[in-house]
Amino acid sequence: MKRALRRVAVRLAAVVAVALALAVAAAAIRLAAVPSARTMRFDVAPHEVAVPSDAEAIARGRHLSEAVAVCTVCHGDDLGGRLAFEHPLLGRGYTPNLTRGRGGIGASYTSADWERALRHGVDRSGRGLLFMPVDHYRHLSDADLGAIIAYCRSLPPVDNERTALELTLPARTMIDFGVSGPVVRAAQIDHSAPAPTARAEPGAYLVEIGGCTFCHGAGLAGGRGLEPGAPPGPALTPGSRIVGLGFAAFAAALRTGVAADGHSIDPKFMPWQGYRRMNDDELRSIWAYLQRLPARASGDAAVPR
Repeated sequence: MKRALRRVAVRLAAVVAVALALAVAAAAIRLAAVPSARTMRFDVAPHEVAVPSDAEAIARGRHLSEAVAVCTVCHGDDLGGRLAFEHPLLGRGYTPNLTRGRGGIGASYTSADWERALRHGVDRSGRGLLFMPVDHYRHLSDADLGAIIAYCRSLPPVDNERTALELTLPARTMIDFGVSGPVVRAAQIDHSAPAPTARAEPGAYLVEIGGCTFCHGAGLAGGRGLEPGAPPGPALTPGSRIVGLGFAAFAAALRTGVAADGHSIDPKFMPWQGYRRMNDDELRSIWAYLQRLPARASGDAAVPR
């Protein structure tokens, strides 16, 4: 009996070993045919941006960083980098230190380096930056990009050298095979496209660089973010429940983090703690833009954020 069980165990182990070998071979073939965006190199032509030094421009950069592009959500209030996520299966996600302190990029990055990172999601070596929302930041005008760089350079130095992603093998594998979605946005954009110019529609510009479509979907007709556990992002188009509640309810939700129905909006998925710093003119510009969007079928029955 024991001998028979031993033979079964040996055969089962052989089957498992063969299956694993085939899986590894299949993975190697797949990655050879379609390289992972995580390890790809991107060729981006250098583009120098004028960086102002006056107080008004620095204040503009701070406002964009805190209230619209909400850089502080991932990089911390001092932009010195922080632990953005921790998951037992995926690992830890530390974010870069943007200041001139030890471990920071602020002292060494040229304006072309900043432009490459913010508009293209590519670092100095040509690799794509994971989780960097450059599909939104690529719409930044030269003036606003220069203002953000000026603000980052003006910050007090923060010493923080733990700024790398510490992803597990399962997390890296999921990214390599596209299971996690387009977390390397550099692979999704045209790096040869000309630098953007200022948009005539201020509300549309704020929606673009604020990343609203990340959760609310293309055309703002409803969607869902890539984060694990992200709830549905409700539609913001005419005829939707959000727009139907009116501007006062829209502004109050962004200012307080409390929706019209009384539920608290989770800042982990909806960065209202940054957006609440937008001024009234900006919120009204966004609202006016929403009114001009085409009405679309939406998933308003979904639980709101």
